[in-house]
Amino acid sequence: VVIPAAKSSPSLPKFVVIDGQQRLATLLVLLAVLRDRARQTGDGHLADEIEQTLLVNKFKQGDEHHKLLLSQDDRVAFQHILQAKTPLPDHRLCQCHAFFDKKLDARDAPALSALFGAVADRLSVVTIILAAHDNPYLVFESLNFKGHKLTEADLIRNYLFMCVPSDRQEALYQHYWRPIQDALGDRLTEFVRHYLMRSGAFVKQSEVYVTLKNRVAVADATTALKELALFAGYYAKLLEPTQEPNRAIQAGLTRMNQLEVTTVYPFLLNVYRDYAQQTLTAAHFVDVLKVLENYLIRRFICGLATNQLNKIFPGLYAHTQAQNTGHFVRALQSTLQGKGYPTDAQFRARLPAVKLYGKGGLEKKAKFLLETLERSHPSKEQVHLDYLTIEHVMPQTLTPEWKAHLGDDAQTTHDLYLHTLGNLTLTGYNSELSNASYAVKRQKLACSHLALNAYFQQVEQWRVPDIQQRAAVLTEQALHCWPYFGDTAAAVSDGDTVTGTLPESITVFEDTVPVKTWREVMSATLERLAQAEPVKFAQLPDCFPSYIATSGQGFRSPKPLINGYFIETNLGAASIHRFCQRAVEALNLSPEAWAVKVKPTTKDAP
Repeated sequence: VVIPAAKSSPSLPKFVVIDGQQRLATLLVLLAVLRDRARQTGDGHLADEIEQTLLVNKFKQGDEHHKLLLSQDDRVAFQHILQAKTPLPDHRLCQCHAFFDKKLDARDAPALSALFGAVADRLSVVTIILAAHDNPYLVFESLNFKGHKLTEADLIRNYLFMCVPSDRQEALYQHYWRPIQDALGDRLTEFVRHYLMRSGAFVKQSEVYVTLKNRVAVADATTALKELALFAGYYAKLLEPTQEPNRAIQAGLTRMNQLEVTTVYPFLLNVYRDYAQQTLTAAHFVDVLKVLENYLIRRFICGLATNQLNKIFPGLYAHTQAQNTGHFVRALQSTLQGKGYPTDAQFRARLPAVKLYGKGGLEKKAKFLLETLERSHPSKEQVHLDYLTIEHVMPQTLTPEWKAHLGDDAQTTHDLYLHTLGNLTLTGYNSELSNASYAVKRQKLACSHLALNAYFQQVEQWRVPDIQQRAAVLTEQALHCWPYFGDTAAAVSDGDTVTGTLPESITVFEDTVPVKTWREVMSATLERLAQAEPVKFAQLPDCFPSYIATSGQGFRSPKPLINGYFIETNLGAASIHRFCQRAVEALNLSPEAWAVKVKPTTKDAP
């Protein structure tokens, strides 16, 4: 399976091999051995025929002299074989050459001629030439679902190097592509994907090659290689923060990696470029990392959908710069506030009750949370936390002693509070404590050097009120670790009231729309929901007949929508706010798909 090369000529058409390179290389190694053996047996005519018809283009020079050009990693070894030089030791092509050489060792000239005839006349090669608009990666996947997976990075490398003159390929490979490959290894394809996404658009894993090919013109291949190499250096530091010399940035990146949210990488690639170009200071880079950590932790605790992050982060840099009037960090905070950033009220209500331990990476995030709380305590003695594990004070398995301690509702208490913040701590005694009684655990924890565990010295029993009280204490501590960075006057949530406020803007699917009244909030919200989800929108009149209908009859102040539906606008601010939230929920959309920003006022403006 081949695709026409970007840079080719009628006199010598060139193709990029998508599938079959290994088979072609193996066949040419066999032919090279046949040629060499024919020459050794005195059949120079056969040797020349093989050489000039199947191995090389006789009248071409340089890389164009060879019929098949392998990637740079294999090119030198392959050309040694084609040029009848001593094969390079310890290379897989050398092993292939040795295999065929041994098989043909005892064959005379007639036998070699017969073998060549069989290969030349009876071996069929089926060639599939793809069109320029075809996705070669998907074609390869469909043909080779059980074979060695061709990566998007392979296609990208082949495409870029077919776009540059052959006499520059080796230098560009050694100076740019090889360092990228060595630095990123099997993360190379994901790097290119994040590199492409930094411009604002989401890119599917299977469309990395096609997206890059569409963006890079033939004349810009060298420029693209240089820029890829530049951003690969930043990406390597995101993957391995120890490569970053600035200790504060290194620490921030390490914490970011502990959260295991790689969707931030497209945004951080742009931030790293600004830092490298000295348009962003190291201190501000650290602040950016703190803002991102704060945002991600609050969303995690409040259970907001992680799949929305794929839509948020690719365009975040551009959205932030649009609001940047001289302070990038403040602009970032303002931008993220409108993209599903939980308020203190939401965070305080959710953290004590959320399940923090279990499958899906919860344990790592729980340990990150507990370690952060521990480090927030002022202490002269630094305790190494890496080797500590999470301990359930009320154990995961209830013993008769624990059931008696918890009382009649022991099982209910266990079900509701086992994996919550109030019941979790850090310890190095995990295997020793296990299912031990609270008295034993309390004694052991009291000997700990951790500030987290000093709490238990004053707690004589461990029942529901005790778990709740500790959760409340730790929640307030967490609010200090990840303080609300938004505009508190503009923050509106389920626990807040909008009565007595005027709206300033709404955000629907990341689009911000200015509004002046709560009636405008309602109409603007419904118009955009109708446009985004026209089929589901038709269900809203059945769910909310007092708010929306197919006619305005019966409404005190009906307002028509573009799609022909009518909404009741004779409502107060609180009713409109609550209805918009419920409408978003009824359409099965994420809660952060809709938000409203208000400004303080003494008037209620429906």
